[in-house]
Amino acid sequence: MRKWINRRSIFLLVCVAASGLVSFYGQPLAHGNADAIMIIITVMTVFAGFLVAIIAILGDPALTPTGGWRVAENNHSIIYSRVVTYTWLFQLYLIAIAFLFAGSLLNKAPERLVSIIWKTWIERLYLFFGVLSFLLTLTLPGALGKLQLARAEAEIERRRAVPASSDHPT
Repeated sequence: MRKWINRRSIFLLVCVAASGLVSFYGQPLAHGNADAIMIIITVMTVFAGFLVAIIAILGDPALTPTGGWRVAENNHSIIYSRVVTYTWLFQLYLIAIAFLFAGSLLNKAPERLVSIIWKTWIERLYLFFGVLSFLLTLTLPGALGKLQLARAEAEIERRRAVPASSDHPT
């Protein structure tokens, strides 16, 4: 029997469910709360900048392990999938920031132009995307740690292939 759901999918579903609950029940706490809005904007902006740096580092061809073209191609597919994942996470940050911006603008609009229902749902949406992207970011340190360990192991293997006489400085 094939396993139709894996740990990653379960984690994503839990994050979406938790984000939905927080956005629905937390919206009254965020309504008109300038401090909460500023914290969310600051955190999302810092995370977005951090993620851009990670994507740039991951895409650096100089970090491709030495070896034949098959090693490079194998490494490319792994890096590609990580860059795509981190790009989606970056887009979630931007969506949260966009809804925050729209919410802060529309909050000042008179109710004859924008109903309280629209304002409420925009607040729920920025909370949803803010919480979702934050929860998904929790896996980032572990993924980066695995990446660095794999690179260290690849460097050890590369050095093992070099003759032993080069281990001693002259």
